[in-house]
Amino acid sequence: MSSMMKATVLIAVFAHASQGSRVGTARRAHPMLLRATGATTTGDEFRSCISRDGSVSAKAIVATTLVADLTGKQGCLPLASAALGRAMICALLCADGVKGEESVQLRFNGDGPLRGVLAIANGNLEVKGYVGNPRVALPPKPNGKIDVSAGVGKGQLFVVRTKQLPGEDDPSIYSSITELTSSEIAEDVNQYLAESEQKQGALAAGVFVGGDQAVSAACGWQVQLLPFADEATVARLEQNLAALADLSPTKMVQAGMRPSDILSALLDGLEPEFFDAREPTAQPCCSDERAWRTLALLPRAEVAQIMRENDKIEIRCEFCTTTRTLTHEQIRERLAMDSPPLL
Repeated sequence: MSSMMKATVLIAVFAHASQGSRVGTARRAHPMLLRATGATTTGDEFRSCISRDGSVSAKAIVATTLVADLTGKQGCLPLASAALGRAMICALLCADGVKGEESVQLRFNGDGPLRGVLAIANGNLEVKGYVGNPRVALPPKPNGKIDVSAGVGKGQLFVVRTKQLPGEDDPSIYSSITELTSSEIAEDVNQYLAESEQKQGALAAGVFVGGDQAVSAACGWQVQLLPFADEATVARLEQNLAALADLSPTKMVQAGMRPSDILSALLDGLEPEFFDAREPTAQPCCSDERAWRTLALLPRAEVAQIMRENDKIEIRCEFCTTTRTLTHEQIRERLAMDSPPLL
């Protein structure tokens, strides 16, 4: 067996919305669409496009550096890196098009040894994620690929969207729950989009982890049929997907393909027009203020007991693994707690 562990998933078959349903208003091509690929500082890049007639939209992302960094910080073994990387890529694909701080949260709540996978992305293409057990290892599948499905297990996909409505201070929250169909991450998200959001399309995400257990490729793409796509367009898109069936997202990266190349292949013959390139980044997830807010949520009696049993309190962010140390004096001053109960 090769020493290189593979973790990819390719969904090259359309997930169709139920008959009679309609997708929301189609996004028309913008007059300032760009065709040149812009450079990013990390090599990571997100790109979207739309067919010239406005009947098909597509997105593609290369996020190797981002996924490698975030999974590395959490000490993920290959299984966790594959699952978390796929989830973050899917979250970024779903978050494209929402406003700045509005977000999409994907939580894969399965009964597998990973103990759940969470990814959150916003309209600024900032993402963070977390896996319950990053150090779990399972035997690979017979084909040598990492067994993400067994790691996630059976369960549900929870999707939470936040939307800032005019005149409201706090964002509105919309949540949905659907059963995991394969627990391979991308296929489950695609099924959710078809069933719950009535979006017809295809979605793929993959992460390649080398023999050194480091992520060396992370990529994903999504295509969506808009309501007025005719039969010829559908047939051409299905033809393109069939031609790419053996070319997984990670193989695309390894072949040197950029998002614009992936989109050109997906929408071959449909005259894709490209939006400007953007760079996906890690979402700031912790600060001193957030650490204090977390501590303030605990009952005062519980904080007092922790302080009696420990010289200091450490608050660790599970997303970026940053640890903040708080002394007794700092806690008393910040939380305005009386000294006697803490002695």
